[in-house]
Amino acid sequence: MTTADPLVGTTLDQRYHVEARVASGGMATVYVAHDRRLDRRLACKVMHPSLAQDPSFVRRFINEAHSVAKLSHPNVVQVYDQGTDQGHVYLAMEYVPGQTLRDMLNARGRLAPADALEVISPVLAALGAAHQAGLVHRDVKPENVLLTEDGRVKVADFGLARAVESAQQGTTKTGTVMGTAAYLAPEQIERGAADARTDVYAAGIMLYELLTGSQPHTGDTPISIAYQHVNEDVPRPSRAVPGLPPQVDTLVTRATERDPRYRPGDAGQYLALVLNVKSALPAGAAAGPTAGPQAIGAAPAGGDGNDTLVVETGGLPDAAPVEPDYGDRGRNRRLDLDYRSLPVIVVAGVLAVLMLGFGWWFLVGRYEPVPDVVGMHQQDARAVLGDIPVQVEVGDKRVYSQEDPGSVAKVEPAVGERILPEDTVTVFLSKGPQTVEMPDLVGQSAQDARAALEDDGFAEIVEEETTSQDHPAGTVISTDPEPGADADREAPVTLTVSEGFEVPDVEGLQQDQAQSTLQEAGLQVSVTEQPSEDVPEGEVISQDPAAGGTVSSGDSVTITVSSGPEEIEIPDVTGWKVDDAKKHLEELGFKVKVSRLFGGDRVTRYSPQGSATEGTEIELIASPFAPQGGDDGGGGGRPGNGNGNGNDD
Repeated sequence: MTTADPLVGTTLDQRYHVEARVASGGMATVYVAHDRRLDRRLACKVMHPSLAQDPSFVRRFINEAHSVAKLSHPNVVQVYDQGTDQGHVYLAMEYVPGQTLRDMLNARGRLAPADALEVISPVLAALGAAHQAGLVHRDVKPENVLLTEDGRVKVADFGLARAVESAQQGTTKTGTVMGTAAYLAPEQIERGAADARTDVYAAGIMLYELLTGSQPHTGDTPISIAYQHVNEDVPRPSRAVPGLPPQVDTLVTRATERDPRYRPGDAGQYLALVLNVKSALPAGAAAGPTAGPQAIGAAPAGGDGNDTLVVETGGLPDAAPVEPDYGDRGRNRRLDLDYRSLPVIVVAGVLAVLMLGFGWWFLVGRYEPVPDVVGMHQQDARAVLGDIPVQVEVGDKRVYSQEDPGSVAKVEPAVGERILPEDTVTVFLSKGPQTVEMPDLVGQSAQDARAALEDDGFAEIVEEETTSQDHPAGTVISTDPEPGADADREAPVTLTVSEGFEVPDVEGLQQDQAQSTLQEAGLQVSVTEQPSEDVPEGEVISQDPAAGGTVSSGDSVTITVSSGPEEIEIPDVTGWKVDDAKKHLEELGFKVKVSRLFGGDRVTRYSPQGSATEGTEIELIASPFAPQGGDDGGGGGRPGNGNGNGNDD
């Protein structure tokens, strides 16, 4: 426990308050933390920064965490949550007070057979549940087996090795392999292949270590240990600890066959074998072989020893049976019988070997297991399957999986199933995980958002429109699921899209009032003027867009304001004959009033002058002294000239 760690005292994601560091390994550091939201104590496993900086690792780590979180079993350390905060990639897990199986082995040495089977059984139960769910641990070892204070056994770190392996593909990093070389199956070392049977192999190595107190293959370097796994069989535990029951020897050698075809198919099958042997152990097997009355690892002082594993020392092989002495005559008779029956025995032996060989070939030998090509690119998978050889077909449809899109997601027949050469193996390519992180589409156009979701493989996209003065019409206001949340690509995704808002009705308002109303709604205003006989000057005649139309904040609305009735230019009719001037003005839309002085018939003056609205009354004042006009539409002449031209009344 230390407080020097910079994470101690901080809070991850504003939820997990880190209290103390409890352990550190090759991949991560484990802390005790307090969940402020649910008020409980838990463990936070924070990945080392070198891994957290690798995007491929973070993506794989999140996907694996989602898969493991769905695994619920009393012998599996439960994963509650995962996340990233300021560069820290972490898992929030069940807190298990106690020690690791490695701690117990370091303190007590080897275990008696019954005790070893008692420990390995819940480990296999946890692995079996994972295998049934399609998960492979890949890193089974005593360090990942936790022993609780109340005697329970729990397995941790499902999927973590897979995430690290994925992040390290194509690089020269070997930290993961080096850290677990003692438990790696040959096919993991040779081909990088891992399935349920590789977990069974590691469990067999761990059972060997429980029974003997040491690992079957040792060396100065991880490479030398890995070489032994590939080229040497795991020895029977009784070679290291004479006197172990042969059934227990068989449990170890069966699980650690170098050819995975001869191992139990998964941890559930191996558990069934372990339980059968456990129930059939002879009396006294629980105490183990002894070399004397002394034992180590007894219950501590003050305890009753009921929850303590007993580990004893020594152990001698059983004495060889003594053959009875029949004397010389008996021995000679026995030799004579042996010589006479030797040819029969040889022939029978040869026939037995041939029959066994044929039977093995017919039932087993001619078959090949489907190799683990899951996660490989299509071309690499074809190459591996072609070594059998088999026919390879690619499935018509891609399937959801935790593998990278385009890589092999699953095969039919399944990995490990036996097939004949030239059989057909169908590989199904991955279209990525079914559950992905929801992208942030807020502010994008609905069209662009839909295209992005379709590119991500979402099958059902629903749009719902709502009024908004804060978001332009046609843009995304929110999504369901929310950005950053887990989104099922087979489930509907709802886009809430802004439809803008209705234009306020400002027709009939004074210009100032109309402009203020529109500007308060977030709209730009343009003003034009237009004469109107019906609308008073200064009032809004019309607007574009019309009232009730849809706009977005910042859009422009044009209002047309009345400039009052249109005025008509009043022509200069001075000097015109009254009748001609009146007719012309009335044709222009004016009313005309005539005032004659002394019976005059020519316009001396008129009022008003300039321009006036249609219907305005114009007064014409006629006088006999008015000057004669020019082109007045007819008949005018200079008055009083006596020549009879014009009107000289």
